[in-house]
Amino acid sequence: EKVQILLQLNEKFSESLKKCLVADTDAFTAVEIKTRSLAVLGQILSEKVEVLTPHQKEMLPIFDEVFSDIIISIYLSGCSLDKPAQSFLRRALEIGVAAVFLWDQPCAFLDWKMHDSDLNFNDMLEYLSKSRYKTFLKSLNADYQDEELTDFKMARNLYRCLSNTTHGKITTFETLLPERFSFNEEDWKSHISLVSQVVDVVVGLWKKRFYYAIPPLHERLSALTRGY
Repeated sequence: EKVQILLQLNEKFSESLKKCLVADTDAFTAVEIKTRSLAVLGQILSEKVEVLTPHQKEMLPIFDEVFSDIIISIYLSGCSLDKPAQSFLRRALEIGVAAVFLWDQPCAFLDWKMHDSDLNFNDMLEYLSKSRYKTFLKSLNADYQDEELTDFKMARNLYRCLSNTTHGKITTFETLLPERFSFNEEDWKSHISLVSQVVDVVVGLWKKRFYYAIPPLHERLSALTRGY
């Protein structure tokens, strides 16, 4: 009986996945391309290991981790598992911001890695939005013109929204829904929109800090939307 329940669930999830792939092809394709840019950017950085510090070399797996979390999030949403999908998306957002926050802070990285120190999302955003960080970027990149690194307000709103799911607020309960775990086109579109916003926040940061990787990124991934 236990095995039968799992098989029935798998059948239901598979049916949802088939439906989602034909529901909104253009939006999904656009998000998939933007998401691939995360992995490609990490690949470009890994090809320059000779100029990276020891802790930056250790951080290289972060780029694939963010990419993987987002792909898993999309897959779970396609299976109509929206709440687990949002939990993975929150993780991708947090790690994506941490990639820039820790890149130039070896002590903070080692504290996080070796001493189980937690990263505070709002503290990371606060650090990256300060004038002193913009001054630092300007010292690295003469073309940087003091523009905002990313949409910090959207980042905070996304994190708050996704955290409500992770922390299990009753308003996010999926088991209360009569059509739980069944395909819902509006839910699918809503999640794809969330994914797109998360990727925009992360790449907004990455393209400012890793500015030198953006030209080769566009060369390797010519399908990226113009101006992205």
